[in-house]
Amino acid sequence: MMYIDNQGNAIEKTGEIYSLLDGITDHLTELTKEERIAWFKQGMYLEPLNFVKEIDGTLYAVRAFFKEDAGENITEKVERIVLKKE
Repeated sequence: MMYIDNQGNAIEKTGEIYSLLDGITDHLTELTKEERIAWFKQGMYLEPLNFVKEIDGTLYAVRAFFKEDAGENITEKVERIVLKKE
């Protein structure tokens, strides 16, 4: 997997990504609860996660739906799937 920064530059898998994450975490700890919520809302998708992409002449349509009353959030679901024992 390759990580890309806001300017489109590749980030090495070394400690650089962790330094960036630490910087974000440090920034968030300085904010009030209301400011943190506003910060997260800036990065949220206002529109549904739907898109169409063409790859080698084939159109792929991606549609995402989320249950309002789900028992787990996306992070918990991914962790459950990834950590599932074979």
